[in-house]
Amino acid sequence: MVKYFQNKDKCFLPSARHAAWQWRDLRFLNLVLIAAVAVLFGGYLAMNNQTAANGFTIKAIEKRMADLEERRRKLDLEVLGKQSMDNVESQVQSLGFIPVQGVDYLTAAGGTVAVK
Repeated sequence: MVKYFQNKDKCFLPSARHAAWQWRDLRFLNLVLIAAVAVLFGGYLAMNNQTAANGFTIKAIEKRMADLEERRRKLDLEVLGKQSMDNVESQVQSLGFIPVQGVDYLTAAGGTVAVK
């Protein structure tokens, strides 16, 4: 238990040295806490900045995916158009082929075929 003694209107502790160390310890503790808060705030800002940058990257990739999907869809339609019967017939006629009128099928006499 600490005993106080009074001198007119001031109250003193028995050891002034002990009180000075208490104030120094509190100041040091406050400085450490302020530094820790500053470091944590800086880390929070860095993480927030990285998250925002990642968001922009994701948005750019999603836009590229949508553009590529649209391009794929257009190419699929173009392939279907090239494979249509009207297009094939016009290509065949431009190459000089004529349509087949009748087809004759040959049947082999034996079922065995020699392979070398």
